[in-house]
Amino acid sequence: IKEKISKYIVNQPSNWMYQVDYYEKNKAWLDKSAEIAVRILSTLRNLSLSQKDLAEMTGVTPQYVNKVVKGQENLSLETICKLERALGINLIEVPAFDDTQVIS
Repeated sequence: IKEKISKYIVNQPSNWMYQVDYYEKNKAWLDKSAEIAVRILSTLRNLSLSQKDLAEMTGVTPQYVNKVVKGQENLSLETICKLERALGINLIEVPAFDDTQVIS
């Protein structure tokens, strides 16, 4: 039994506390990034496109697209616009300006 268990034991300490802390500090954008990833993957499937196709269409590397579809990439507005243009979809929307609102 010890032999079976020993192959699952890592000699290095776990960094799970760091990972939990990172997620807690970055939860807002990680959640949005995950939603964008799901939308991209769904659209790729519907259009019968691969991640490599998307990389070529947007001028980024396939490795970067892979990070994006894992939902762990902090996307710039420029990249979001490239993805939207390539896929013909909206990934984020900014509400229209309402000039009746008073900013104090």
